[in-house]
Amino acid sequence: MAQIRANPWSFTNADQASSFAISSIVNQGESLLVTSAAHGLTIGSSGTPISLQGAGIGDFAGGYRTLTVPSATTVLVQNQMKNRPLAGTGATGNLLTPVAYMGGNIRAEQIFWQPSAASQTLLLTDLFGNIVWNPISGATTPVGPFTYGKIFWIANGLVINTLPATGYVQITVN
Repeated sequence: MAQIRANPWSFTNADQASSFAISSIVNQGESLLVTSAAHGLTIGSSGTPISLQGAGIGDFAGGYRTLTVPSATTVLVQNQMKNRPLAGTGATGNLLTPVAYMGGNIRAEQIFWQPSAASQTLLLTDLFGNIVWNPISGATTPVGPFTYGKIFWIANGLVINTLPATGYVQITVN
């Protein structure tokens, strides 16, 4: 798993989130029962951070910690207070796990990524699916380091959506 206890944070392809299609979200008031394709989480486990993303998720988008994993295709998560009055939904979107970071804001001072092939793509999002950084190496772009040096805030956690097997990304935080 990601090395985020030191600075800079380092991520490899092993930290990339797996995405599973959601077939429904049932609002149970204090909890949400999310049904998806077989997600690979351990049945009976709790505390795993996940992200619900996609156009069909609506107000349920965001990061959650699992309360329990009842089956290979369901996850029970703590509902957010703002969602409690909403009706359950046959939402479409994706359940992403694991989440790289679920916590407060991140002050990123630099993101470094060096692709090893011209066709590689890196996609970092927050827990809601908003793009944080998406450099794309193309056929007309020379392969080399892509560094984003501007200081900026990443709100709402961090999900590594796409990170090629031969690459890594480092985020210097303050």
